[in-house]
Amino acid sequence: MSKKAQSAAFAKADGWVGRSLSRTGAKPHLAGRGRYTDDVTLPRMLHAAFVRSPYAHARILRIEVDAAQRQPGIALVLTGADLAKLCTGPWIGTLSCFAGMKSAPQYPMAVERACWAGEPVAIVVGRTRAEAEDAAEHVRVDWEELPAIADKQIALDRNAAVIHAELGDNLAFRRSIESGEVEAAFASADLVVEETFDFGRHTAVSLEPRSLLAAYDQATGKLTITTSSQCPHMIQRVFAQTLGIADHNVQIIAPDVGGSFGLKIHSYGDEVATVAAAIQLGRPVKFIADRLESFVSDIHARENSVKARIAVTRAGEILAFDIDVLSGAGAYSQYPRTSVFEANQILTITGGPYRHKHYRARATVVYLNKAPSSQYRAVGHPIGIAVGEHLVDQAAYRLGIDPIEMRRRNVFPDDAYPVLSAGGIKLKDLSHQRCLDVLVERMRYGELRQQQRQLRQQGIERGIGIAAFIKGTAPGPLGYYGSGGAPISLQDACVIKLEPNGGV
Repeated sequence: MSKKAQSAAFAKADGWVGRSLSRTGAKPHLAGRGRYTDDVTLPRMLHAAFVRSPYAHARILRIEVDAAQRQPGIALVLTGADLAKLCTGPWIGTLSCFAGMKSAPQYPMAVERACWAGEPVAIVVGRTRAEAEDAAEHVRVDWEELPAIADKQIALDRNAAVIHAELGDNLAFRRSIESGEVEAAFASADLVVEETFDFGRHTAVSLEPRSLLAAYDQATGKLTITTSSQCPHMIQRVFAQTLGIADHNVQIIAPDVGGSFGLKIHSYGDEVATVAAAIQLGRPVKFIADRLESFVSDIHARENSVKARIAVTRAGEILAFDIDVLSGAGAYSQYPRTSVFEANQILTITGGPYRHKHYRARATVVYLNKAPSSQYRAVGHPIGIAVGEHLVDQAAYRLGIDPIEMRRRNVFPDDAYPVLSAGGIKLKDLSHQRCLDVLVERMRYGELRQQQRQLRQQGIERGIGIAAFIKGTAPGPLGYYGSGGAPISLQDACVIKLEPNGGV
């Protein structure tokens, strides 16, 4: 279909916009026949529970596990130090594409210090989850609480405690982008709008928590891992490298995934501990995170503070954006995708669809005594879009220009592509002008505005929100991660079967 035909199909009343589409593969789930990791049961299977740090930052003086080991049904107790001996080395969550980035070495479980509340320090394996949890309460840890850094701004203070002494400070990454003449653009502007934004930290709440079942065949050396993961090939490489096993001896089975939103594209220390326990015991071991430990062990995201300003002319032309991002990464940079990608995305996304020529963006990522943060639903986009669109709305309001018209005057024309945005993003085959036209028509924008004015006279406020944005799609693993050294690659396969009658 030609570009013109695609545009016509998009715009016509019976086109794809607003059409309900049938979901493939939905019947088993509707019938209650979905198969998830926790539905899998293997002979002689054991269950794992974890002892986690109650402190944001504390030194481990001593761990006593004998009492836990003597509890009914307990097969194994491993501390962080025990597990470290079974690993080829610690993770270091940096990528070469983020020049100057640094991160401290991280073992799957804390060895000498716990750096966030919820970091695992010991794994207990028992016949049932209940027995494992009961025994975990008998693990005695002597702690020495240390100063904790929980505020991004304080983390940068010269007198602040340094979470990882070997790094020298709490700075993880810093980057800046600048194009055009930003200061001159702001000096010549008829209006400058400046705002400060604070975005709270949060995490995903998938219906199915993180889950893993590891089974090791001591006779063949084959390791089979059933897990709720979005990235089976990546974690195959991670488990193999971390535990010193050849890739071809590690099989990953990813059954139905009960939601993820990005939290299941990462590597987690408690999952490595579960696999290591299965190898040590020669028996299957299952770990299903409960909701409470999910909150403190799954990756977090979006803890960012942004100072931003926009320069515009009296006619509503956007001249420049200037943004400064301060991001909290947590205690470590999450391996292997890092914890700085979100801040980097904010730099390139903010102000994306607008044809301004002057742009400056700075990002600073710091370590905090909190759960590591990393890629989560639409990485960086919600923050970059919220910042840019709020500034555009405020500028339109102060100039007395309709929000739709403000955007119409500034988005790239539909015949301008391909173009390079001020943030350095290559844009191709977009149609913001046409989208605005269709939006105005479909939502009956004029009627809504009229109703809004009438309701306001009755003391009723109705909000009408407009946003124009870009969204990165299908970049491929090499575009973001593989080029920086992450063990992520494209893995495709095709099986062709010939029937006895010659059919395919």
